[in-house]
Amino acid sequence: MTKIPDNIKSLSASEIGRKLSKQELCPIDLVSFYLDQIQNFNGLSPFIKVFNKEAIQNAILSKDRIKNGKALSLFDGVPIAWKDLFDISGYQTLGGSNLLKNSEKVKKDAQAVLKAKNKGLIPIGKTLTVEFALGGLGTNKYFGTPSNAIMKDVPRVPGGSSSGSATALAHGMCAAAIGTDTGGSVRIPAVWNKLFGFKTSFGHISTQGVLPLAKSLDTVGPLTKSVEDAKMLYSILSGNVEKNFKNFSALNSNILIARGTPFNNLDPVIEEFCELALSLLSNSGIKIKEEKIPEIEEMYEVLSEYGTLVTAEAWQQWKHLIESNEKLIDSNVLNRMHRGKEMDIKSVNIIKSKQKKLSKKLYKRLDLYDAMLMPTVPILPPKIYDVESSEESYDKYNMLALRNTSIGNILPMCAITIPSNNHYLPLGLMLYKPIGEDFSLLRTA
Repeated sequence: MTKIPDNIKSLSASEIGRKLSKQELCPIDLVSFYLDQIQNFNGLSPFIKVFNKEAIQNAILSKDRIKNGKALSLFDGVPIAWKDLFDISGYQTLGGSNLLKNSEKVKKDAQAVLKAKNKGLIPIGKTLTVEFALGGLGTNKYFGTPSNAIMKDVPRVPGGSSSGSATALAHGMCAAAIGTDTGGSVRIPAVWNKLFGFKTSFGHISTQGVLPLAKSLDTVGPLTKSVEDAKMLYSILSGNVEKNFKNFSALNSNILIARGTPFNNLDPVIEEFCELALSLLSNSGIKIKEEKIPEIEEMYEVLSEYGTLVTAEAWQQWKHLIESNEKLIDSNVLNRMHRGKEMDIKSVNIIKSKQKKLSKKLYKRLDLYDAMLMPTVPILPPKIYDVESSEESYDKYNMLALRNTSIGNILPMCAITIPSNNHYLPLGLMLYKPIGEDFSLLRTA
């Protein structure tokens, strides 16, 4: 039996993995600790299902592998939480929806889950999500809304749609968590719970066995306590190996600051934080260029006029269930689904045409820089009461929450949100690079 470190909740998955590999920590003790944290949590659990028996069984196997020098990876024995969009053998995949409560238990793991298991990661449970993952605030009418883990003055939204994955990790119930990101659903809950959230490049991590929202935009990504964790989990889940590694140097590096819309309507606290951060970056030797990005500004105009691909594709994906069960669906989710229903094929084609044209121009612009930077979100997590007070209030906060993150889905990029070291407020900056430059982005982060 090994002693659980007093600072276990602040350790990254990589740090925990190193302790496991040195046998300073026992996987069984570690899993038992996290299960106790989940069971004794005072509030709505971030988990929809906890794998008590299976997690202990896997921890026993992991302990034996490590003891015999046959660890599957540095993360062998590390407990991880999965958003309830991922198929895990023997369990239902509910996707946050009451409409799927009678669905059958799945018979095989999602591809990403299987890859993680093959490296020794231990699934500890499935976490809450916004219904069908359609929402950036993290609310769920039927399964409940987990409160923000950082701002505890009053119940505040956790961010969504990977709400449970973020709060489970922030509360110290697992070592890392996996979510999905179609418009910001990894990055928003990450920043609002003081975590790193990595939106991987589209297609890099398999979505086979993942409940879809918008298939042309859906991505899988980790929520972590360090960039190192994000990098290692990306490698495990994608199978990609970094080549031509080189350390990032502040000297001679260039960061493009995306002024304009991404900096509009900032909460005063976030505005002050951003200006201080930019000053610190500049003083560290990083070359900064600030300008409006024409491609981003034009894309915002297109989306404002024609609607979003997310809602259009989400409606096509789920209309077979929704049309005869509208009273059973969260009204905020249903309203967005209806917007997708109202979009015609002409509008969708215009968006896709602009998407192709503008992303190509944006990539060319970004090739001159190490990354593009903007605030992850323009607002602090609002009170749950305010969000749920009216449809208009929900829409206002949801649109603001998604504004800066969704642009990196419709103009396909990889992105990471980096938390500030402010102990009291969930603040963060987001870095973008063109699709396919994930390792380069992580080095810069």
